[in-house]
Amino acid sequence: MRRWWDEGIRLPYPEAEIEEYRAALHGEPTYRYVAHMDARPVGMFQHYRIGDSPEYAAALGLDEEAVGVDLFIGEADLIGRGHGPAMLRAFLRDVAFPFHRLETCVIGPSVNNTAAIRAYEKAGFTPLRLAQVPDEPDPEYLMRLTRSQLDSLH
Repeated sequence: MRRWWDEGIRLPYPEAEIEEYRAALHGEPTYRYVAHMDARPVGMFQHYRIGDSPEYAAALGLDEEAVGVDLFIGEADLIGRGHGPAMLRAFLRDVAFPFHRLETCVIGPSVNNTAAIRAYEKAGFTPLRLAQVPDEPDPEYLMRLTRSQLDSLH
């Protein structure tokens, strides 16, 4: 993570971010995976049940149980090349939806992250609403995708 972050995402890698990953290794209910293309590690995916974080769930105000996902592609030569939507669909289909046995997934990029919003639209997510999450500087552009919508995509 530090290598990808320091090589172009943001400088320097913040200790608070590292601490979040340390906490996950000690039992927080977020499941993280290294994303590979062929044998090359290229990024990270994570999934979690929204309801397992009551403060976050309250901020989102969903009226249904949902899986949350996050991802990033960390290799500079692969960013903006269209790999994210296909990788995200495969991750949801093969990992996140089966793991949680839920029918809905939400993702919440910053309202200022237009590239991510567009990639999630290409993956099949549709806009739901803006959500202000405590301790986040920008509102999240909350987006939703159901398992049946995912199954109907080519």
